[in-house]
Amino acid sequence: MSKTEFAFYQVPKIYEKGTDNIWTDLHISSQLLQAHLDPEFDGASRKKPFIDASASWIEQQLPQSKFAKVIDYGCGPGLYTERLAKKGYEVTGIDFSARSIKTAMASAVKQDLSITYVQGDYLAWQPRDTYDLALLIYCDYGALSEDERKILLENIYAALNSGGRLLMDNFTVTQMADFTEETSWTVYEKDSFWSEGEHVVLNRAKKYEKNTVLDQAIILKEDSQKSYNIWKYFSTKETLSRELEAAGFTVQSVYQDVVGQTYDVLGETIAVIAEKP
Repeated sequence: MSKTEFAFYQVPKIYEKGTDNIWTDLHISSQLLQAHLDPEFDGASRKKPFIDASASWIEQQLPQSKFAKVIDYGCGPGLYTERLAKKGYEVTGIDFSARSIKTAMASAVKQDLSITYVQGDYLAWQPRDTYDLALLIYCDYGALSEDERKILLENIYAALNSGGRLLMDNFTVTQMADFTEETSWTVYEKDSFWSEGEHVVLNRAKKYEKNTVLDQAIILKEDSQKSYNIWKYFSTKETLSRELEAAGFTVQSVYQDVVGQTYDVLGETIAVIAEKP
């Protein structure tokens, strides 16, 4: 084994990127989109009843009369943007996945919904417009490094009008407690989530410092090898509040989830409404 090959299999440093991105891989992004659109599966998006209840709760807590213009960061195929547009909000969605944005745009046209969609990296993109309400839902926050979280919160802050709100959620350390470190490999003779045709998948699950874990997949094929590093950061009420306040936000209220359940320190998710003063 060469030094280059040896380095490829070493345990990555915290928040180190893999060689490839799940959102730009044609096969994997297709699998992810199917998962997003499956109303009975909550591995990529939450199930339909939860999303319906969440959109209704958002309307109650952050009514269109006060928060008319909404931007949804990591909007995916438009599960929240469509529901809010139907409630009268003026909605913009941004997502890194070109496949998801294409699907969202086609769905909006089919339903005659006036929604603005942007395909891009929300860590780099800044809108020309400003908004009354920003959404960062389904724990997108936890997929980011410490520096990326800081950048995103600063971007969202800049995109909001004074008095605007941010509704966001994330995983909690309670969920981290159930994480088990392990390494395994599987041989596939046909297509899997990770690739088409014959291939081998090496999986590594590892805990790191700063309430962070790694789910890594290394895909080996006859003519290629790729690595996907999927990071997950877990918040507490205190750490999330500190990060929001460091970006200039004032935390208004804390819940267990984006349906508005009462906050539980032992819950597996946490949701926050924060204000730009």
